[in-house]
Amino acid sequence: MGHGISRRGFIGAAAVAAGFAAAGARAQGGNMKKPSVCIFSKHLQFLDWVALGKTGKALGLDGIDLTVREGGHVVPAKAATDLPRAVEAIRAEGLDVPMITTRLNDGSDPDARPILEAAAKAGVRYFRIGGLTYTKSGSPLEQLGKFTDGLRNLAKLAGEYGLTAGYHNHSGYNQVGAAIWDLHRMIADVGSERLGSNFDIGHAMVEGAYGAWQVNARLIAPYVRMMAVKDFVWDKDKPKWVPLGEGIVKFADCFAIMREAGFAGPISIHFEYKTASNDTLLEDIQKAVQTLRAILRETGYDA
Repeated sequence: MGHGISRRGFIGAAAVAAGFAAAGARAQGGNMKKPSVCIFSKHLQFLDWVALGKTGKALGLDGIDLTVREGGHVVPAKAATDLPRAVEAIRAEGLDVPMITTRLNDGSDPDARPILEAAAKAGVRYFRIGGLTYTKSGSPLEQLGKFTDGLRNLAKLAGEYGLTAGYHNHSGYNQVGAAIWDLHRMIADVGSERLGSNFDIGHAMVEGAYGAWQVNARLIAPYVRMMAVKDFVWDKDKPKWVPLGEGIVKFADCFAIMREAGFAGPISIHFEYKTASNDTLLEDIQKAVQTLRAILRETGYDA
């Protein structure tokens, strides 16, 4: 891969962006799906599948962002059997599982096909990917070429099963996607509707809090398939994660940008701070659900 987007990638990206622009036009006309408000199941690892569904329903959630990775609610080695069972157990309690969180970032990963096949059979539509990091050897642009090849393979595999991948942006040193432009570059070069962004506004604001986050959000918005929300305040030069609505993240401004682009996918609530107990965590989740729905209504969503 050269230092510019390939002609094939440019044409593909233009087609994908055009599709999202059409979705945005429908959104502005009022015909928009309701975003599914979910909880990242990592934070409820102490609950089994049935309890996860029951608890999520009681907290006012629409769905579960289910972890399918080592140490998660479903481990990759048992995805073929356990993922459909987990989804069935959660749905039996009245919640959906619109997305799963994986550690996939390359279609050649031996776990990729079994996970995606099981997800498709269970009726899951979206899967979160990510976790790529730059090394000190070689320029970031040179490394992006290799990363893009892996994502292209993964998007092709996702297409076989009718699933859509969303790359999750993390803040921090050497994190691929932290600056957003690199994530946009990879997605645009792949040029597939099966690859997009799982946009984390919290991490995006950490990297561009003074204002760059808005440009980054507008840049990536046509490719956002899913979102993650978390809040923070500054503790000197580091983010201190706090309950949703108590920090500096400009959620309403962000959702206004996403709504204009036609976004109506699942939104996963994240909690990166410690609570005194599991009961306190559940109380905070319920408050976060109410806060998020209020913000969504404020920006024109049916929440």
